[in-house]
Amino acid sequence: MSSLVVLEQMVMIFILILTGFVLYKKNRISDSASKDLSALVVNVCSPGLIIVSMFNDLSQIPRENVIFVGIIGIIFYLFLIFFGYFLVWVLKMPEHLKNAYVLMTVFGNTGFIGIPVALAIIGPESMVYVIVFNFLFNLTIFTFGIMLLKKGSKGKKRSWKDYLNPGLIACIAAFFIYWFQIELPEEIETLAGYYGNACTLLSMIVIGISLAGMRLGDMMKNRKLLAFVAIRFIAFPIILALVLKPVLADLLIREVVILMAALPVGNFPAMLCEQYGKDPKPIAEGIVVTSVLSVFTITLTFMLV
Repeated sequence: MSSLVVLEQMVMIFILILTGFVLYKKNRISDSASKDLSALVVNVCSPGLIIVSMFNDLSQIPRENVIFVGIIGIIFYLFLIFFGYFLVWVLKMPEHLKNAYVLMTVFGNTGFIGIPVALAIIGPESMVYVIVFNFLFNLTIFTFGIMLLKKGSKGKKRSWKDYLNPGLIACIAAFFIYWFQIELPEEIETLAGYYGNACTLLSMIVIGISLAGMRLGDMMKNRKLLAFVAIRFIAFPIILALVLKPVLADLLIREVVILMAALPVGNFPAMLCEQYGKDPKPIAEGIVVTSVLSVFTITLTFMLV
């Protein structure tokens, strides 16, 4: 069952990526349009999706549950950040690839793949935990992720105002909406939903455009990429499953944490690279390779939970 669900999501991902690939090859869309679409995803669609997720999925969940899972999620993302820097050091990544590989280490596809797979192989009771992880994903990528991409940028000295972006504002707003149980007009929720629904399609089209200039053969000969994938997306989830089994007694939480660790590279880091003038191709390659392998790696990992 789990393999079938992952396969279905993977097929949909590749159809959407292929759409962008074909549009670019047929000269129906340009490189400049790719950057514009990325800006739309980062500044409009993703913030809308963040707001909607808090409306729909956390409104009836006790605060104690959210706090407990939130603490686990914070530890999870902090560990992945340190793990990302460790991997680029161990694998001796070239300087221009380090940030891309750290982003790939930290940010998995928690939404488009994570939610349906969690529903299928763990059950609907896992949704509260998955949504909390999604919220922390957004909070981390709109702070640490943007900081990482802006760090090497030339120009004026950065200030805290540079990091007060629409995504972070949406995270803060979503938290206050949930925590203080603020009821907003239904029209606002509907409007945010329209923005959010476009997020996956547009981001996958941009990734397809990025892949249009690559050769699959070169991708599969990239030894550093394959070594990275083997460590981060095969060995790490398996080791984590074995380590957590005697440590974390709650099976439901353990399954969610392990699933979050086993998910393939997410699409949003590639959007940020495009938006901030960095090369999105290394991350696009990681998305393709890890999405294909996830059919097998997620299934294998869950045999050990």
